[in-house]
Amino acid sequence: MARSQQELDWQSTKKTVLERSCHMFNNPFMSDIAFSCEGSDKKFFAHKYVLATSSAVFHAMFYGELAEKNSVVHLSDTDEESLEEFLRFLYTDECNLTTHNAVVVLYLAKKYIVPALAQKCFEYFDANFAAENVFILLQQAIQFDENKLEEKCWDLIDLKTSEAVASDGFYDINQATLVELVKREPLNVEEVDLFKAVLKWSEAECSRKGIEANAKNKRAAMGNAIYQIRFASMTLQDLAQNASRSDILTPEEMLLFYDKLGKVKRTSEVWNMSETRAKEDILLRCRIFNSYRDFLIRLTVSTWVDALGISFSKPVKLHGVRLLGCKEKEYNVKLEVSSRIIEKKFLPKQDNRGISGFDVMLPVPIKVQANVPVHLKATITGCHYCSAVWDLRVKKIVEINGITINFETEEGGHFDGIIFSENLNEMRHSYDFRDNR
Repeated sequence: MARSQQELDWQSTKKTVLERSCHMFNNPFMSDIAFSCEGSDKKFFAHKYVLATSSAVFHAMFYGELAEKNSVVHLSDTDEESLEEFLRFLYTDECNLTTHNAVVVLYLAKKYIVPALAQKCFEYFDANFAAENVFILLQQAIQFDENKLEEKCWDLIDLKTSEAVASDGFYDINQATLVELVKREPLNVEEVDLFKAVLKWSEAECSRKGIEANAKNKRAAMGNAIYQIRFASMTLQDLAQNASRSDILTPEEMLLFYDKLGKVKRTSEVWNMSETRAKEDILLRCRIFNSYRDFLIRLTVSTWVDALGISFSKPVKLHGVRLLGCKEKEYNVKLEVSSRIIEKKFLPKQDNRGISGFDVMLPVPIKVQANVPVHLKATITGCHYCSAVWDLRVKKIVEINGITINFETEEGGHFDGIIFSENLNEMRHSYDFRDNR
């Protein structure tokens, strides 16, 4: 069918290079290459010149000595949604990232050496990382060997286990991931609630396999995960009302745990007989200022930017900061620390010292090596005036629980304190997604 004159003259309607490039995205017009992916019959039309100017890998594929001769390139390591967003970025500098495609898009960005797209994926993770989607990201991180993201996912799961196992994404993990979960020591969940979540997971697994979700099949679905659940740490009531009634355990196994609860010395080469999991972090607070005094600040602007540098004599986990503010005045805060960006609204309240402020907590604590400086930056938007109670004299050195904290600034601004815990496991490094490029 003949093209209309308007279709032929589309170039004159696009005023910029970007507009013309966007028009050519997935457009068969002048296309000299196409892509397909596993599990889809759809083809994505592309242009070798555009791809080669965005990626050294594509340049080698299309213009190198071993240039691709086929008109269709099949990619078996991606899916339709992720491939489409990857190509969209090469044409438009934009892509629609979601929890379900961001890890695969990052994989493609690394595979074809498109650092700007990888950066966009890192920023997406920072902004959207939450207990509600952590298992979705974890499963993909494992599949595509994104070790940094996997480690960060596990840390969030340790911290917010109850919320994470209640999310829909938990029921979609595979058995190997389930085993790794229940083996972990620092899970922050009651053991009976973890068992209930695993039971629901087993029902979902039976449904995926198309088999009846009876006790025998649910136990088979759990595999070795069942042996890592700490039944010996449950109360007698929880064991009777939940474990016993589930029919997952045999009478002999129930007797083993009843004896254990009755202080009868019992051991097992199969079951994890621990009565507790590792204790959660004990939060420590370190104040910034030497002293506080009353005076009035009248502001002509509503936004401030404060910076603070700190270092610790031992490995720690940084959980957050406390900022000063006027009582019952709402503040918008953007906290930047070690590539993390947290943006939230806060309403200050008085603490036990009678000083108004609010805690800004990181979704996942940042692991900090000994004597490695950490730089914090807070952009704060709030009221135009307030009655302040803080001084500008920052402490140089503070010691808490045998940990020496050094402050590398003369003025703390709105920073009132830092919130951290001892890193008893001697973690290797602080998080930065970009380290894993």
